Amino acid sequence: MINSKKQPQETWILNNGNKPLDLRTLPRCNATAKSTGRRCGNPAMKGKKVCYIHGGKSKGPPIGNTNALKHGNFTAEAFERRYYLRMLLKESKELIKEMGVSSC
Repeated sequence: MINSKKQPQETWILNNGNKPLDLRTLPRCNATAKSTGRRCGNPAMKGKKVCYIHGGKSKGPPIGNTNALKHGNFTAEAFERRYYLRMLLKESKELIKEMGVSSC
C-alpha cells in the first residue's frame, strides 16, 4: 500500500510576476450543438459570449472595405443600368409590333 501525502499548496507565480488564472472560473461559450443541444463549454473570449471557434474573434470586415467588393453586379449603378436596358428592350419590342415587322 502506498501512502500519499497531500502536497502543501504553494503560491505559484508565473515568470512575468502574475498569479496563474483559475480556468474554472472563466465564462463559458454559449454556442449549442444542433444535434445534442449541449453547450460548447470552451472558455468564452474576453468581452464576448462565444469562444474563438464559434466566432468570438470575428468583427467582420472594416467599414468601407473595398477589398470585400468582388464584382459590381449589386451596386446601385448596375441595378439602374439593367433597369434601363430592360425598359429599352421592352419599348423596342412594342415598336416592332406596332410596325408590323415579324421578328426572326
